[in-house]
Amino acid sequence: MDINFTHQTMIYSFSVENFLSIREKQTLSFATTPDKTMRDLLAVEVKPGCYVNKLAVFYGSNASGKSNILCAMDTVFKLMLKYCRDKVDLIPVYYPFALCKDKPIKFEVTFFKEGVQYDYRVEYVSTHIIEEELLYYPKRGKALFYKRSFTGEDTRPDIKFGSTLELSQDTKKSFREQTYNNHSVLSTFGKLSFKEDAFLFADLCKWITTYTHEVNGDIKGRDIVADLYHVLQDPNKKNFYLQLLTKADFNIINFSLVDNKNQYSKETIDMILKSGFDEEEKAILFKELLFTNHSEDGNFDIISRFQSLGTIRYVELLEFLYDMVTDNHIYFLDEISNKLHYDLFVFYLQLFLYNSNRSQLFFTTHNYLLLDEDFMRRDLIWFAEKNIESASTC
Repeated sequence: MDINFTHQTMIYSFSVENFLSIREKQTLSFATTPDKTMRDLLAVEVKPGCYVNKLAVFYGSNASGKSNILCAMDTVFKLMLKYCRDKVDLIPVYYPFALCKDKPIKFEVTFFKEGVQYDYRVEYVSTHIIEEELLYYPKRGKALFYKRSFTGEDTRPDIKFGSTLELSQDTKKSFREQTYNNHSVLSTFGKLSFKEDAFLFADLCKWITTYTHEVNGDIKGRDIVADLYHVLQDPNKKNFYLQLLTKADFNIINFSLVDNKNQYSKETIDMILKSGFDEEEKAILFKELLFTNHSEDGNFDIISRFQSLGTIRYVELLEFLYDMVTDNHIYFLDEISNKLHYDLFVFYLQLFLYNSNRSQLFFTTHNYLLLDEDFMRRDLIWFAEKNIESASTC
């Protein structure tokens, strides 16, 4: 069977040094080992003969540093995108190891975007990027995307662009003039309106923004009412949620938002309505989530605050699962099994593995039972530990 590699999107390898609890360089490869056991289920062929795992598990005790691995992987993509308006701003994602605050953070990541391999490396301190290089493989061979180096506090970085980008001299000049020492060359694209010749920059920025996500999702602290408000606007997504709630044996056959204005006085309601809130904000304030449950004696409704914490956690995780089974997304989920019964946790992972084609899920756990599951190959598991110097290793 012919495989279309133009859709493959995966992180192949990653290394980090001097970041949070990580002192010495830690290198992780997510390439599948030669063992072919369950490879069709657990891996994706990103180029002929090269397979990458869809799942990576960081296992360890509390405070072992496993969460910081996820944070590091998230941070390298943030660094690629986040630009600074002022050249004197400090780099916002500089979190060095506590005993090495005068030393640079170093990241390296190799990923595949729509079948094309990219190699990115960066070295930076709080005030500036020391070195940065992005290579890619548009055909068979390696080519330079761009390379930059620090030349001094009051001077622009030295930037070289690869010939395969086919950038005009005006575009190169704009990049060099607008790239400050405190942000990546790629992120400069977000500052200006570039000509069409910078389409490869636009394409890569869009991919990172759309398909790589912050730890535990891009929207933090959003109420479950707000989450399901959006789900209810999409019949396909709602149907997906209902199917998986049924398969999880929750006996939930429907969910809806119902008015909950009786908790407010008329004066408060009038004030809120006049304040210019949008429909989502009004839903959070004036709606309550209602689950319809089925039983042999008939159907009955339960409001969300009386549902179990495990049920609510599962519903929250369905947002990420929907993305991963309908498109090519990369998610980093910390303590994914929190509040979930173990069997439900495993069921969620199996749903991902059997229904996703090219997405990738990285998560942390301290549940040792998972290590005995049949689908958990050794090359999916990374053990996080802390040594005598309080530095994390993996």
